[in-house]
Amino acid sequence: MRPLQLTISAFGPYAGKTVLDMSALGQNGLYLITGDTGAGKTTIFDAVTFALYGEASGDNREPAMFRSKYAAPETPTEVELVFSYAGKTYTVKRNPRYERPKARGEGFTTQDAEAELRYPDGRVLTKPREVDAAVREIMGIDRNQFMQIAMIAQGDFLKLLLASTEERKAIFRRIFKTQLFQGVQEKLKAETGNLGRQAELARTSLAQYVNGIVADDADVLSIQVAKAKAGGLLTGETIEVLQQLIDQDEKTADRLRQEKEEAEKQLEAVNGVLGKIEEREKAEKAVEQNKKALTEEEERLKALKEALEAQRAKAPEAEKAAKEKTALEEELPRYDALDALSGEIEALGKELAQKKAKQTETQTKYDAGAKALEALREELKTLTDAGEQKQKLVAEKEKADERKKKLETLSDGLKGYSAGETALARLQAEYAAASEKSLRAAAAYEEKNKAFLDEQAGIIAETLTEGAPCPVCGSTAHPRPAKKSENAPTEAQLKQAKKEADEARKAAEDKSGACAAKKAALDALGRGLREQLEALALPCDIEGADEALAAAVAQSAGRIASLDAAIRAEDKRIARKALLEKEIPQKEEALAEQKALLEELGKAIAGLAAAAASKAEQRQKEKETLCFDGKQAAAGRIRALTAAVEQMQTALKKAEDAFNASDKRAGEFRAAIRELQAQREDGLALDKEAALQKKALLSQASGAAEEKAKAVHARLTANRSALRNIKEKAGDLEAIEKNYTWMKALSNTANGNLSGKEKVMLETYIQTTYFDRIIARANTRLMDMSGGQYELKRRREAENRQSQTGLDLDVTDHYNGTDRSVKTLSGGESFKASLALALGLSDEIQSSAGGIRLDTMFVDEGFGSLDEESLNQAVNALAGLTEGNRLVGIISHVAELKNRIDRQIVVKKDRQGGSRASII
Repeated sequence: MRPLQLTISAFGPYAGKTVLDMSALGQNGLYLITGDTGAGKTTIFDAVTFALYGEASGDNREPAMFRSKYAAPETPTEVELVFSYAGKTYTVKRNPRYERPKARGEGFTTQDAEAELRYPDGRVLTKPREVDAAVREIMGIDRNQFMQIAMIAQGDFLKLLLASTEERKAIFRRIFKTQLFQGVQEKLKAETGNLGRQAELARTSLAQYVNGIVADDADVLSIQVAKAKAGGLLTGETIEVLQQLIDQDEKTADRLRQEKEEAEKQLEAVNGVLGKIEEREKAEKAVEQNKKALTEEEERLKALKEALEAQRAKAPEAEKAAKEKTALEEELPRYDALDALSGEIEALGKELAQKKAKQTETQTKYDAGAKALEALREELKTLTDAGEQKQKLVAEKEKADERKKKLETLSDGLKGYSAGETALARLQAEYAAASEKSLRAAAAYEEKNKAFLDEQAGIIAETLTEGAPCPVCGSTAHPRPAKKSENAPTEAQLKQAKKEADEARKAAEDKSGACAAKKAALDALGRGLREQLEALALPCDIEGADEALAAAVAQSAGRIASLDAAIRAEDKRIARKALLEKEIPQKEEALAEQKALLEELGKAIAGLAAAAASKAEQRQKEKETLCFDGKQAAAGRIRALTAAVEQMQTALKKAEDAFNASDKRAGEFRAAIRELQAQREDGLALDKEAALQKKALLSQASGAAEEKAKAVHARLTANRSALRNIKEKAGDLEAIEKNYTWMKALSNTANGNLSGKEKVMLETYIQTTYFDRIIARANTRLMDMSGGQYELKRRREAENRQSQTGLDLDVTDHYNGTDRSVKTLSGGESFKASLALALGLSDEIQSSAGGIRLDTMFVDEGFGSLDEESLNQAVNALAGLTEGNRLVGIISHVAELKNRIDRQIVVKKDRQGGSRASII
């Protein structure tokens, strides 16, 4: 990823809009981000991080804090980043959630957070969550990983160096795509737990099957069964006891089956004897019942014969009705033809009515159209001169507009003249006050100067002694020496008074000059205004121009409005004329079409009327030859005849069927009586009571054998099922426990939980390969930066075997030959080590199969803790890093770096508030 252009608006200390063309920094090498302390150097990286991920680079800055306190209310807070990745250019734009002034009315409203990502093909995403996911997909890393790879940030650069195994594991997982190995670990752990649960369930299920074993309490094996249920027997011993129970019950079941079969065989013989006795008794009863039924049936047969004869007498009547029905059915097609003819007449009537209605409608439209056409022609005559006056009106309006603008300009000038008079009066008052102050200061100075000079005699008199000559007059006698005044000013006071007098005089002179300049400008403005008044023919001077000017402006506005109305009216007449010239030919053509349609409708109406009359005459003639008025009446008569014939035929058939059935039943009764009488005579003399007693004894024996057999069968069913399930579940449990044993060993190995071994997970083991390569790359720079003293080394053995390890880091001190934790390094040493490790990580990321490309890196401060030699070593290491197409930006205010690095982003504070940045 390489930033190409960064645009910052009202973001952090940047009050306005700042555009940084970062492509101007070149394709590789070092550049410096420098400037005043607190001006916003790190904010540039904040802006890059916020544009990509919607968050700042530091954990102590929230997006809501990005709104610049120096920004104007109308300036939006947003960041836009144009960056390239894998040869493609993307544009991402974001704004945080912040308070902004309402577009209408007073007060503030909340501007929600927004995001936009533009792809190289023009596709655009606008939802923040979609943009977040898309950036992570493009970059291949999230915000935290970006921070640890692309930025060694102030206060955060030691995190990567001092991270624990767990913290580094999370970083490497995403960078080097080791989630697959983590998934294997978790799957093995889950599968081990699943097999453990399956084994426990199998043991529980096996115990349930053992508890399902059934044994007779009187059986000696019930003791062993109880012991098995209590868990006192092995699975094989339990199966052996269960098999013995099943063998015993199978023998018992065979014996009970034989007993039951013998009893049922004897019972079957007794039931045969009882059956014969019952059959004889039934035959005697049946003879009497059949005799009675035969007598009743013979009486019924006589009545049915009379009814049959009566129905046969109605045969001629049915034949006559059938002949009439046949004749009417032959006439039915003629009724259909008559109905069709009626339908044709009705259709002709409807069509005739439609044509007449259409004729009336068309005639009405034609009359109305002709009248409207005539009105349009008359209106067109009134518009023959449309457009002739428009050019004249437009010219007059332009003149009126020009005069109105001049009047408004004059009005603005008069307002400025009035304001100038007010300002001049204020300046004159200020001059008068300054002049008065100057006079007072001059008088005060003169007074103090005179007092000071007068006091000089008193000062000299204090030095006189009797007999010594006076330095002024030379006399050696001093009869009346001058006295020094107590209120006389000192020389310093005199100088202060002169300074105040000079300053007051200078202020009065400045005010005087300002008044003169203002007066000259006002006079010139007045002359110009009077010329404008004269040019606009306004008969007044400046002092009375407001009222006359207001009247003139109102008059011009009224004239313009009048001309606008006249132009609009003329435009309407022009448009109306054009419309009529187009519409009248169209309406003339429409009228011609309507007239032709009227003629066509007249011909059609005459033809339809003649056809309808002819059809009506034909229908009347056909109707006179038929028996009924219509097919419905004829069909009704046919249905009545059909029903009558069918009723008579049905009655005859019913009478015949009833007579034949009765005659058949009577014959059956006679045959049954003969058969039963013969059966009763052939019956044997049997003892029914003895047979019943024997049957009861045999049934009791059979039932007892069956109950015992059911109990044995229930035990057999339960025990056979238990035996089958116990054998099956025992086999399952053995297989599960076998799988669980090796799966648990494999899971413990992959998850670093082997007893007595170091806690190194499979994923961590894979990551150590990457980590070793990162350390190797880092050491090439650390050895240079530390003068060959320090070399990073991955710890091979854990401090204890309770916590996860494998990615812990030590440092070898080649000066004394010791290995120790990186946490024991000093501040400057930690900076060099963390810088080397971060650069090694960046190198490994871009060379690995992860596919991540970071062509830009930022280093934020930390150089201030280095001595001159260490600084040179660190800069040389960074310079070596830029080989190829990589840029490294150093965020620092160290003077030595400013002198050594010529490409710079300079951030400065503005006196008005906020900061600005530029590229040098």
